[in-house]
Amino acid sequence: MDIVRTPQGLYKTNCYILKENGYALIIDPGFHGHRIMREIEEAKPVGIILTHGHADHICAVDALVEHYHIPVYMHPMDDELLRVKRRMPSGYKERFTSPYIALGEGPLQIGPFSLHVWEVPGHSAGSVCIGYQHILFTGDTLFKGTVGKVNTYNGNPVAMKATLEKIKTFNPAYVVYPGHGTSTTLGHELVTNPYLLAP
Repeated sequence: MDIVRTPQGLYKTNCYILKENGYALIIDPGFHGHRIMREIEEAKPVGIILTHGHADHICAVDALVEHYHIPVYMHPMDDELLRVKRRMPSGYKERFTSPYIALGEGPLQIGPFSLHVWEVPGHSAGSVCIGYQHILFTGDTLFKGTVGKVNTYNGNPVAMKATLEKIKTFNPAYVVYPGHGTSTTLGHELVTNPYLLAP
């Protein structure tokens, strides 16, 4: 297994390419679709999965779908983010228009990738964490040393508090790959992250 992290765009949003046995799964393609294609190399993409619908995580979706003809997965509670007009840098004015398959909590099979999806509203109404083997992709819900902001268009501080309690029950052995910044482990965050230590 190989995980390629390629920060994209003004906000250095982490796009991840999960590769195994010649196949690739694209997570949060925020910008620069052509660069993501170069990182995919000879692997065969089987899908795009989004941790949430904020513009900096989705702007390359249409380019990748047009090139590879692969399905897109997103939680439907973030559908409104594809239509709302927001004050953003010009490069993030576009939203994707490709159809998507609705995510829900539970196991998910995309090609050869056996995933688990958790609904983790707070940063956005449709935020999810994605588990694969010992890896946890957390989007903008959990970062090294902090958590995602909740003063977003469809963010919710009450929902985030419940989400953090939920994350405390996850396997601490998970290696966390967040939407921005560097990786960490859930075990480390459980004993150092002030938002997970808070009662």
